[in-house]
Amino acid sequence: MLFIGTNIILACISVGFGFVLNGLGNRYRHLLQDINSTLTSFDTSSIKIKWIEQPLDHFDKKNINTWNMRYMERLDKWKKDGPIYLFMYGEGEASQVFLQTGILYELAEETNGAMLLSEHRYYGKSKPFEELTTENLKFLSSRQALADTARLLELVKSEPQYENSKIVVVGGSYAGNLAAWMRLLYPNLINAAIASSAPVLAKKDFYEYLEHVSDDFEQHGTEDCMEKINEIFTTYEKRFRTVDGIKQLKKEEYICEDTDMTKVENQQLFFLDKSSAFMYIAQYGNPDVIKTYCEDIKNTSLVFSSKVDENDFYDTKNNCYDYEFEEMIQNTKEIDWLVSWTYQTCTEFSYFPSTSSNKHPFTDNISMDLFYKMCTKTFGPNFDEKRIEAGVMETNMMYGGLTPNVTKVVFVNGDLDPYHRLSILEDLSYEAPAKVIPRTSHCRDLFSNRSGDPEELIEARYYIKYLIKKWIGLGDYNKPNEIKHTT
Repeated sequence: MLFIGTNIILACISVGFGFVLNGLGNRYRHLLQDINSTLTSFDTSSIKIKWIEQPLDHFDKKNINTWNMRYMERLDKWKKDGPIYLFMYGEGEASQVFLQTGILYELAEETNGAMLLSEHRYYGKSKPFEELTTENLKFLSSRQALADTARLLELVKSEPQYENSKIVVVGGSYAGNLAAWMRLLYPNLINAAIASSAPVLAKKDFYEYLEHVSDDFEQHGTEDCMEKINEIFTTYEKRFRTVDGIKQLKKEEYICEDTDMTKVENQQLFFLDKSSAFMYIAQYGNPDVIKTYCEDIKNTSLVFSSKVDENDFYDTKNNCYDYEFEEMIQNTKEIDWLVSWTYQTCTEFSYFPSTSSNKHPFTDNISMDLFYKMCTKTFGPNFDEKRIEAGVMETNMMYGGLTPNVTKVVFVNGDLDPYHRLSILEDLSYEAPAKVIPRTSHCRDLFSNRSGDPEELIEARYYIKYLIKKWIGLGDYNKPNEIKHTT
């Protein structure tokens, strides 16, 4: 679900606004870095790259245009009548790593399953158009992507060897939404789903995001951390009130000399960038990381952006930070995955992390107007607040928001993850349980166990696998007593 990122959590979230925050948009990149670190070897010989022709528009039969969608297949664990496990990618280029480790791989290994991984239209190599103009982006939506996935699985299921195979879909973050919605819209095709860190509720002003970041730092940071954060952001705020203050701030924060920091939108980008350091840590970190960061900023007057988002606004040529709004818009248009995800946030989900709440220490300097302007400047004047509101409403009406009519879907969240504020945290029914994992961040349940994992996370992974095996009629039916649906 939020902004530009490093390279590993791609499979799990870019939820949020794709313009700035390196650590929050391209979730798959962050996840990929972490999950790669668990592999002792990287053997891709058993993984095949395949393609399927897809309609450009599944809902307009008059449109006969097609494009090629990439997917991956691994069958070395599969035996006749074994299930099919599909890992759904969201807002980023697909990676084979999720067919080599993690909960999907373990399920396939334990149940003799076939493994597939699908790439979302308009991302990675699955692009209907070379140029991502606003006109060409009109075929990018979650509904079209779900139809792509259904067509892929129908094709696979039509092969005689899969006649008796059950289908399980797995996804994290935005792709977690997709996994749940596949079961919602195609219940006769999909037998079960894992929706990890899935913000199924679209929301225009996601002010709760920074509220939860604040909660994480208050709970797990040092005693004086909240006070220190507020002191830093209040200092920034004061600097912007005078010409001399802006000069001082530009020197302190290594802001490019030519950047006009008297412009409100440039100031807001600065605050968004500085807040992103804390967003990144809350979304992808753990209690120890939060505490360490609090200790790092204890004796400083600024937030070191370079620790987490060095590629966002940093001008490597001039060795300074450039917060020019117009420059940022142009950069967004030149990054394919970013402009695609930004389009989806402007038309379907929003997830815009404003500071409109007063329940955080970051001051109120990131307004919704910034995000509205980002949408109109990137895609045109029609992509205004009214259209954003309509998109959010349509998304929630189509999929049910926090009350989707689904069964055999498990909703899993980490309690550190700010996105869990838009997810399902209590059981919808006996066959649509929710699991909230203490001391755990975004999409961590999709990984395999590793040293340092909280015991609750290890138990949750076991519980998820227990549910999936039960729902598809395979495996151990003895549910461990100590594991409950919710925490």
